[in-house]
Amino acid sequence: MDKKNFITVGLIEDNQALRRSIEDFVQLDKELGMLFSCNSIEKWLMHFETDPIAPTILFLDIGLPGISGLKAISILRSKYPLTKLIVISGDSSNESVWEAITSGANGYLLKPFSLMEIRQQINIIQSGGAALSPQIAIKLIQRISAGTTAVDQNETDSLTLREKDVLEQLIKGLSYKEVSNVLKISYATVNDHIKNIYSKLGVNSKSELIVKVLKSKN
Repeated sequence: MDKKNFITVGLIEDNQALRRSIEDFVQLDKELGMLFSCNSIEKWLMHFETDPIAPTILFLDIGLPGISGLKAISILRSKYPLTKLIVISGDSSNESVWEAITSGANGYLLKPFSLMEIRQQINIIQSGGAALSPQIAIKLIQRISAGTTAVDQNETDSLTLREKDVLEQLIKGLSYKEVSNVLKISYATVNDHIKNIYSKLGVNSKSELIVKVLKSKN
């Protein structure tokens, strides 16, 4: 096993059946390893005191007893600055989605979901994408005026015309493949433009880009 490609997983979920299902799924995948599994933020805090090693990816339920997962995102982000944090929740309210993403979550998956979807989202987020259920992506996109980018004009001045075209399509919620089809350029070229956009705008993923646009819009 190539340790560089090995992904460690953290899980904070109070639903025992779901937690065990995810634990079993991770155990069966040779590229994944369960670093910890807790049923509350309080239990995670106890774990962190003895083992502060950060997981590659952390799945977090926000409807937890005691300290809510939503309120704990900023705490988790401060302890695990490089961890990809994905909310898993049945709460699709605009307020919860907005607070989770702007507090530092890298993704938001709505329950119920299949275990294979968990693996697909891990692949997406490890490739620099945003782990967002379609319904969640729509909610975020709706907070952006159609056809406009709300990033500060001074920042977009450094972008080329083609990079601005790509950025506009990303803000509309298009996937990399869809951007390629709309602009009639190769997937590899889209990927190169996106890397340049991320570098120039100081973000590391599509979810961070969306957050930056949303914050500048509000």
